[in-house]
Amino acid sequence: MRRSIPSLVFFLCLTLLITLAFYTTQFKTDISAFVIAGDNAEEILLASEIQSGTLSRRYILSVDAGQGNQVSAVFIQAWLKSIRAISGVTGVWATDEKRGTLGTLSGLYAQQGAHMYSRYPEQALIGIFTETALLERAAGLKQALLSPQGRLIKKIAEQDPLLLSLNGFKAFATQLHNQISTPSQYANLILETQMSGMDVSAQLKIQQKIKDSFVAETTATVHDYQLEMTGVPLFAAATQTMIENDVKFISIFSSVALMLLFLFIFRSFRVLFWVFSLLITVMTVAVLMTNLVFGSVHGMTIAIGSTLIGICIDYPIHALVHAQGLQQAKRLAVIKKIFPSLLMGALTTLIGYIALGLSGYPGFQQVAVYTGTGIIVSLLLTRYLFPRVISGDATNTQPFRFIVFWPEFCQRYRWGLLAGIVILSVAGAVQLDRLQWMQDLQELTPELDYLKVNDKKIRERIISIEPGRFVLVSGATVQQALQAAEQVYQRLDTVKQTQDLDDYFGLYPWLLSEQQQKTNQTLLLSALNKEQREFWRSALQTQGLSVRRLGELDYTQGETLNLDRVLQSPIAKLISNQIIVTEQRTLIIIWLSEHKPEAVQSALTDLQHVQYFSQRDMLNRLAVDYQHRAEITLLAGLALITLLLWLRYKSLILTLQTLSPAFLAALLILALWAWTGEAISFLHLVGFLLAVAICVDYGIFYQENRGGHLALTYQAMAASMLTSALVFGCLIFAQTSMLQTLAKVVSCGVVLGFLLCPVLIKPKKV
Repeated sequence: MRRSIPSLVFFLCLTLLITLAFYTTQFKTDISAFVIAGDNAEEILLASEIQSGTLSRRYILSVDAGQGNQVSAVFIQAWLKSIRAISGVTGVWATDEKRGTLGTLSGLYAQQGAHMYSRYPEQALIGIFTETALLERAAGLKQALLSPQGRLIKKIAEQDPLLLSLNGFKAFATQLHNQISTPSQYANLILETQMSGMDVSAQLKIQQKIKDSFVAETTATVHDYQLEMTGVPLFAAATQTMIENDVKFISIFSSVALMLLFLFIFRSFRVLFWVFSLLITVMTVAVLMTNLVFGSVHGMTIAIGSTLIGICIDYPIHALVHAQGLQQAKRLAVIKKIFPSLLMGALTTLIGYIALGLSGYPGFQQVAVYTGTGIIVSLLLTRYLFPRVISGDATNTQPFRFIVFWPEFCQRYRWGLLAGIVILSVAGAVQLDRLQWMQDLQELTPELDYLKVNDKKIRERIISIEPGRFVLVSGATVQQALQAAEQVYQRLDTVKQTQDLDDYFGLYPWLLSEQQQKTNQTLLLSALNKEQREFWRSALQTQGLSVRRLGELDYTQGETLNLDRVLQSPIAKLISNQIIVTEQRTLIIIWLSEHKPEAVQSALTDLQHVQYFSQRDMLNRLAVDYQHRAEITLLAGLALITLLLWLRYKSLILTLQTLSPAFLAALLILALWAWTGEAISFLHLVGFLLAVAICVDYGIFYQENRGGHLALTYQAMAASMLTSALVFGCLIFAQTSMLQTLAKVVSCGVVLGFLLCPVLIKPKKV
């Protein structure tokens, strides 16, 4: 009866915790949020934009008609009508679409001729206000009025007779003509959605509807076209699907495998039920705490955190092995006796996971909180609840043969084994200088390579910009950012002259800073004297154009063009992926075509709040940065564990003896990586720290032998080792390479550390 009350309270609390976790926890699966954190305000803001801004909401759709064929305009128009009707789609347009843009030229930019005619007004005016130049301009105006766009030109000329507002667009049109590399067999569209690209459930529905509408249209028109897509929503959907599959598979597979292993070791369904009830409680509390601290729980946290089962189960395993078959009072006494060892083991493991959170890898901060909470809860439940609810019935009390054989074998041939370990350790230490470091962080996600290749292929069909390489300009206000961007344009023009840059795409001719616009107008009005006006009227008469309607050159408009007016026009869809405005900062992205990175970086070195941004270079820099942090964290973690053990044992020999299995296991694994030549990353170092933190537990348990029965202690260690190796080993089946790396390092480490304990440690006899 006394046992039923704690049991009832336990299950009532567990039900409440599960309900609370189910209704309050927000889960995320965006891998960029788990992997990358910017080092400065600009990079953080850019990462945020990629996750939820305009950049995250757009697809590029590319229709391939096949070699030698051309995509039917009738087909594109019919398909456009179909996909525009998809719920959640806010707009679709061709990458070379002119409709809307032309209307904006007459309705918005025609009034801004004096403000927007050039970024180099002094040079531009020299080529405009001469008698010969004005004659040529009048002839050009007449030709434009007689062209198919005559109606548009007429509207512009009534406000801007010199067509100064078209100056920048002439250069832009030439730029596009030189840069567009789309063969006729392709038709490319931009599709924008209402929801963020990270809203994967909604984006998956849109993606499927796009594909369905394409199949329906090609079937109806009997065209053998192929559809390819790219964009942030594609990457988000692929990574979420991959992570969800990993979480489901690893959680289910590791749980089932762990249950089977547990039954094989203890042969009791009753004990299995209670242990896994405890583990469910541990993981539920861990989820709640992580959500409370971070506001959400990442899918990768759950995937990596599933290894928590293999660690947290260690404490009830030790309690079971030492207290099995005893009545409750004796169980409480035995568990109380071994609890100091459990506590010390938990502290060393906590140090490993805390160091994991400080390694610099953003997602591991969540993992540290998740696992740290789990370890503490598991330890407390094992000490105060577990002995009161488990049965006193005997379970499997006979140690396995290997548990008896291996310690005896190690003691019998200890000096020979020690000599062999010393030789291996020296040979391993010599190999360490051959370690190769992974310098490209993108190598950590090879499973996404197919998306990266497809993205590059599609973008090359549109315009020859280099994906992931651009100049990032930052300012406290929009005007400051625009002024800084104009300085960048001048530097990039210089780089173009040296042929180290093919071209670039900034916000001009769509927008200039207010300061530059006023300078343009001031210089224009100064140059436009009475003589120039007479030259213009004479030129109009020569071409037979109306002097009355086109002869008055009034460029005194006072209102400059601002960003809000541009974003309220159809031009918004063309530039919204180049400017990011928040209350704190404004970012302007200047896209680059083929270039020499060193030349661009050198040209921009002395400009403040301007940086050459390369996604690959940033990832590589982060890889090196994370590596250095992981090295420091590893050393700090090991030093802290060593200090903790020294404070406990007050003996340097006992401390080193306890640590030696974990240290030598890590050394031998490092030597193996060096010998095989496989490049290692900071993730390997993080894995080593985890392996050491777990293996130190084995050293503590074997060294202290608080139960007084070495075979039982080693059996408990064996069960703990098997569960940890099994759970971490299950990560090898994940699709995510990061999880596979942790699987190899930690699993090998805990097995080696377990086997080395009887060789390197002379246990305390109680």
